[in-house]
Amino acid sequence: MSPIKTRGSLSLLLVTVALFAAACGGGSSAAGGGGGSTPAAVVGGKQIKTAGGQSVSVEAHNKWQEGLKLFKSYDATKGSWTSGHCDDVAGKFEDAASAQPKFAEALYMQGLANDRCGRKDKAQKLYGDAVRANPKFCKARVAIALDHLHSGQDSQAEGEFGQSVQDDPQCTEGYVNLAIMQRKRGIAGNKDALSNLRRALAIDAQYLPAFNEMALLYLSEAADNTKKLDLAEVVCSQAQKINANYAPIYNTWGLVDLQRDKIIDASAKFQKALELDDKMFEAYMNFARITIGFRGYEDAKAAYEKALSLQPKNFEAQLGLGVALRGLSDNAKAQDAYEKAEKLQPNRPEPYYNLGVLHQDFMDGSADEMKKARGFYQDFLTRAGSDKRYSAAIDDVTRKCKVEGKKRGSGRSACISGRLQNIDLYLDTMKQMAEMEKMQKEQEKQAAALEAQEAKEKAAADKAAAAAPKPDDKKPAGPGAAPPAAGDGATKDAPKKGK
Repeated sequence: MSPIKTRGSLSLLLVTVALFAAACGGGSSAAGGGGGSTPAAVVGGKQIKTAGGQSVSVEAHNKWQEGLKLFKSYDATKGSWTSGHCDDVAGKFEDAASAQPKFAEALYMQGLANDRCGRKDKAQKLYGDAVRANPKFCKARVAIALDHLHSGQDSQAEGEFGQSVQDDPQCTEGYVNLAIMQRKRGIAGNKDALSNLRRALAIDAQYLPAFNEMALLYLSEAADNTKKLDLAEVVCSQAQKINANYAPIYNTWGLVDLQRDKIIDASAKFQKALELDDKMFEAYMNFARITIGFRGYEDAKAAYEKALSLQPKNFEAQLGLGVALRGLSDNAKAQDAYEKAEKLQPNRPEPYYNLGVLHQDFMDGSADEMKKARGFYQDFLTRAGSDKRYSAAIDDVTRKCKVEGKKRGSGRSACISGRLQNIDLYLDTMKQMAEMEKMQKEQEKQAAALEAQEAKEKAAADKAAAAAPKPDDKKPAGPGAAPPAAGDGATKDAPKKGK
């Protein structure tokens, strides 16, 4: 059985912090020569300034340009970031920040280079330094908010996103991520979310993360209005025209296909997303869910493992891995995966349900395994409570049928016993069988004892019969014995008849 999922939920696609692509609001070239505090300028003498308004020195700007060129070269090639590359790029931006006090953009880029190699703590410290250098620096604040979101601190994240757009009304990343948070609240938040997405597109009409989130928003409303699927597809198509290599839009488009039951098309789009971005967690998750549905457990296992390599503490990926392993009959590893999911979120009911299914349906069928399964189902029911998202699983566990006088499952309208009732019936049957086996053994014991007694008595009778005297044919006949017959054996002195 597939792991239990929240109905209507879509993979939350977060906007990654974008590269600060130009030299701090200025031109593409810097004045040559020395460093010091001489302001860098573009052709025409206009000074280059940071987002905070301070002029950038020639030395700081030159270091910035070196770091930016190196960053782009590694970022353009998939898998080219190594620990050494991160150190090189971060070092260039560190030099730029040292040459220019409160150079927030350089501090941010130094953090982003460390982020590329998974050095989250170091990156977050540098993002914080960038915000302290310029409290209104949008990208650094959004990066801090995203870390809150990944840590499950939703309210802090939403507060930071709101602050980012309040401080900088041109902060497209802030608007889109704020829209994501609002969409999570369901229909009630969609109106505000759509307004923020439109603000982002008004600032940058080709800002692809805004297109992607708008498509997801329409998709979330499609259950009540199928026409919203058409809108979602139009948005995806438009985004593809802007940039055919933007991976997230294929993931979202795949979700649209999935909603239309176009399974093959959806799978192809998820794979396309992964070809373009092999670190796209959401695409791995969606691809794995589709392959699980087709019993493609080996592919699902590989996809879930890749997802976990990107997000080792992701509950859904760990739970899904357990299902894939169970499908491959690797019960021990499946149990381990479910237990890891349980430790990640102890109050979630799904691991307990899946552990119950594992012990009931896939182990050795012993009474001990059934009792373990029953315990897991009780834990599941305690945590699920009356949450309607788990109503189908709750019914599967608790449903009771009148099983007397009818065969279970006979006929279409026959009641199918729930899992707990099945376990109780099974244990009751096992108990009756044990009692019958005990009775049978007792009967066999009594029959064996009786047979042994009869054999003993027969042996004694045979012995007595063997000991009794037998007649001897060579012994003389006793008184009254018949005379010998006439013939060759008669004596000569025997009287002759008639003499």
